Amino acid sequence: MGYLFLVIAIAACVIGSSFLTASDGMKHKGYAVSGVALFVLSYALLSRSILTINISIAYAVFCGVGIVLSGLISAIIFHQKITKIGIACMILILVACVYVHIFGTM
Repeated sequence: MGYLFLVIAIAACVIGSSFLTASDGMKHKGYAVSGVALFVLSYALLSRSILTINISIAYAVFCGVGIVLSGLISAIIFHQKITKIGIACMILILVACVYVHIFGTM
């Protein structure tokens, strides 16, 4: 159940940060309020996930996957440029998340 909470927490965080970007500096109140609400939900679900997942693993996966997904969404939806170095770093982040997950409990 912890991993389900973690996946939903990541999704809420990524969607929330996308909504905050769409709010254009809090000018569009609907996006702004929705973004903040999704962040609250995200951290509430993260707190539930760490009841069954080691916090170092859960938070590393939460941050790493969130960074990569946010980067992809920013490129696809908001047409922000990602450099080759940025892509390489995102791949390294994902590799690090896998390694923390595999070796983090040893």
